[in-house]
Amino acid sequence: MKKAILTLLLLPSLSFWAAAQTTPTADEIIANYLTAVGGKDFLSKIDNLVVELSTEMQGNPMVITLKQKAPNKFSRVMIAGGMEVFKMTSDGTKVAMGGMRGNGQVLEGKDAQQIIIQSALCPELHFAESGVKSTVEGTQKVGGKDAYKVKHSAADGTVLWTDYYDVASGLKTQAESTQKSPRGEMQQITQYLDYKDFKGLKYPSTMVQGNGQFQMQMTVDKVKINDGVKDSEFVVK
Repeated sequence: MKKAILTLLLLPSLSFWAAAQTTPTADEIIANYLTAVGGKDFLSKIDNLVVELSTEMQGNPMVITLKQKAPNKFSRVMIAGGMEVFKMTSDGTKVAMGGMRGNGQVLEGKDAQQIIIQSALCPELHFAESGVKSTVEGTQKVGGKDAYKVKHSAADGTVLWTDYYDVASGLKTQAESTQKSPRGEMQQITQYLDYKDFKGLKYPSTMVQGNGQFQMQMTVDKVKINDGVKDSEFVVK
């Protein structure tokens, strides 16, 4: 009888231990993701990446061009009706943003930190040098499938954003971050769907981005790897 009671008392702790063993660490989840999208060796050889996307805004077609250069330079240009309606550029230390009226702002230091890290060419490759700390916060359903919820924080403990990695495939399926706006802080959610192979790189062919009030679906039309993008394209004045 005593043996049976002791066994019952031990069961909860044993179950917890077993569950803990089945949840990988953040480093393991990120390593699985890097393997799933092409492998660390292949990714480390990508010096620059150009992604062309198409979407609609209020019924009007829009073209978005994303350029990234390792380790952390990038530009994002939106063109509608032949006009540049938005542009964001980073030289790796500062971020410049502007609209169709030409009025913009330059972010530096901590204000630019999250944007630069998150927008880098495969940011997971550079977490160590960027001082990013990642922690697993369990699993959550994303698109009806189990995904590991991984929170990324800066060296000072500031939460940067949260990623969701599919348990079965290892691929990143969603990202959540808090963005500042004239109306205050807003949560931005980006979904990564229908991954396809682009010359060895697995990249989502569809992205859906929204903040609760507005949602935009983007289709990836072209992905160019090491296409001769130059540093001069990322100058911030």
